[in-house]
Amino acid sequence: MKRLGILIADEDQSVRRCLRKSVERHLELEVRWEADNGLEALLLARQEQPNAVIMDARLPRMDGLEVTRCLRAANNQVCIVLMSAYEEHRAEALAAGADAFVLKDACREALNSTILQIVNCGNRAADAATDAAKPDEDRL
Repeated sequence: MKRLGILIADEDQSVRRCLRKSVERHLELEVRWEADNGLEALLLARQEQPNAVIMDARLPRMDGLEVTRCLRAANNQVCIVLMSAYEEHRAEALAAGADAFVLKDACREALNSTILQIVNCGNRAADAATDAAKPDEDRL
């Protein structure tokens, strides 16, 4: 079974390391890319097309909210989970187009559950789009 590719973006290396460890160990997903600022996250998301992006709402160079808006404006259907230490960012994150919002101090189980639910939903949508793009055998 192919493991889904995840991009993690947070300016704090220890947060990225913790998220990577949690995602890879408990969810059996593969973190293939990391970014420490929003501009790098946007470029990686456009170039590498990860299955999901787990990103801080506030990042240097371009915040996670703006990265989300840019990806959605380009009709990028990647699953996006925005995180913040502040509950007041929730409404803005969802309005920007994030699929989910998680408080950074949420317990690991809550974070993992949210990530897995969003990623699985996006994976099913991607499979459906791939199936729809295949030629119809009955019409050949």
